[in-house]
Amino acid sequence: MRWAGLHSRLHWNDARHLAEAFAFSFLVVAYIWLRPLWWSWSLLLPLALVVLSFFWHSESMESLGLSLRTLMGALVAWRWWLASCAVSLCILLWIETSTSIHAVYRWCGYACWCVLQQLLLQNMTYRRLRAGLGASWTTSSIAGVMFAAAHIPNPILVPATFLWGTVSTRLFEARPSVPVLGVTQALLSAMLYILTPVALNGQFRVGPAYWVMLHRMLAYVS
Repeated sequence: MRWAGLHSRLHWNDARHLAEAFAFSFLVVAYIWLRPLWWSWSLLLPLALVVLSFFWHSESMESLGLSLRTLMGALVAWRWWLASCAVSLCILLWIETSTSIHAVYRWCGYACWCVLQQLLLQNMTYRRLRAGLGASWTTSSIAGVMFAAAHIPNPILVPATFLWGTVSTRLFEARPSVPVLGVTQALLSAMLYILTPVALNGQFRVGPAYWVMLHRMLAYVS
């Protein structure tokens, strides 16, 4: 009986973690698509869920991937990869665009947004899935699907975020540093933005905003 009760509790904990991951993903997608219909402070709903989850799981800077130790470890381990991405981006900017200090400021702001995305992806989606399913490529792929779902219907971002969402969770397993993953995402995103036509990437808009941007571009052309 004792082992049966323990087995039941383990199954309940697995289900609870999975439900939390799927509930958060659903809320994010619903917020993106229904935001024009909601009240102006509706962003507080997903944020409240994040705060509650972090409190419930007694998260720390270490467990969230925000510690200085993991940051330095990831920077050392991935220094050549990060440097090559940064150099590639600089070359693309030099070839394709006229770089200005304003563009640098915008990229820094976007990098902060990517760090926030990684914080939520790794801690609200992947780690909850991992707690229920275990660490595997299958679990990472499910997290990648959830990440991509938040970028529908953008034809560039959906496959790109599925691939990056899957790979970044595996990288998180090896070096759980959210800031480094966020900066890497910002570098890769900037290169993807430069290399793809605006008619397809829609200036990286998602949800209804993508269709609005596409309609504006078509109206401008016609």
